[in-house]
Amino acid sequence: MAGRGLIKGLAAGAGLLAAALGLRAVAQRMARAAAYLPEGIDEKIWLPLNGLEQWVTFRGRDLEKPVLLVLHGGPGTSMTQLAHQAFHDWDRDFIVVNWDQRGAGRTFGRHGAKRTGPLSIATMTADGLALAEDLKARFGRPIVLLGISWGSLLGVEMIRRRPDLFAAYVGAGQVVDMARGEDISYAETLMRLRAKGDERGARRLEAVPPPPYPDLKSLARQRKALISTMPKAEREVFSKLPLTLVMAPDARLADLVDFMRGARFSIGQLWDELMGWKLADRGVAFDVPMIILQGDLDLQTPTALVTEIAPRLKAPACDLVVFEGAGHLALITHAEAFRHELVERTRPLTEPPPKRRRRRSA
Repeated sequence: MAGRGLIKGLAAGAGLLAAALGLRAVAQRMARAAAYLPEGIDEKIWLPLNGLEQWVTFRGRDLEKPVLLVLHGGPGTSMTQLAHQAFHDWDRDFIVVNWDQRGAGRTFGRHGAKRTGPLSIATMTADGLALAEDLKARFGRPIVLLGISWGSLLGVEMIRRRPDLFAAYVGAGQVVDMARGEDISYAETLMRLRAKGDERGARRLEAVPPPPYPDLKSLARQRKALISTMPKAEREVFSKLPLTLVMAPDARLADLVDFMRGARFSIGQLWDELMGWKLADRGVAFDVPMIILQGDLDLQTPTALVTEIAPRLKAPACDLVVFEGAGHLALITHAEAFRHELVERTRPLTEPPPKRRRRRSA
């Protein structure tokens, strides 16, 4: 009898799984149909960058629009499968380029830890510049660079090295000083937990040694506590992340595994080097216009450090926009306001200068 019950249970489970996969396939087909572009560009390719093939996607409705290269956060947290949510309708204003960096997403899935090799800020910067050179040659104009969280650190390194490749730099969740940022994040998270009466959460966080964290497990515990203090909209983004990844229009079930494995690998490889990084270490003068779009409640890359350094930055143009009520994921939770600022502040930097009329000789 027990064997027969087990068989029935397995059969029922298999039936539910098959139904769920069937519904997922239908939802993905509908999403792909809705995302179809009758003109412009919608390509997904492997590009050899700095000796390693890496996954890159291009999407835009008008080939004359500015090229926007997105540097995802993490390190290691690819945004390619989140693009349908995070960059909804951005293809009206830009040719949006998403890149699964070395050690992230499909790039990590293809190569694994062994063929990916050791990661460093210098290696990742070289990869990014190889991609930017390809994009400039492909589309014939400088690039708007959008760095998100860890991507903002990478973006700063890229514009330092090759300002000629870029029309503008945009930082979202801008990294300023990793060590100070972690100190602030830990202390402010503890204050937020106590302010909302979560003494149990506060005690759990106090059981974690303060920065510098002895291991990545301690970092993960602090981030879990931090997420619990974020605005509701941001907590929902994190809670729905696995479902969002597997339901993306072009997602494979393997993408969720690659996302998680890549994130663990990359942060393990880079964390110690990141903790020594400061934006101002090699000066605060840049040859590329700089725009920083920041949530006022961001504690992952603390806004206090951003507002402190912003007046010191020297660039052809320098803007700081702070979104009230937003945390680290302002580009998703405050999507329309974020896109509006991104478009309006980069447009003057990417439009070709007006042609001068030649005067007729008398």
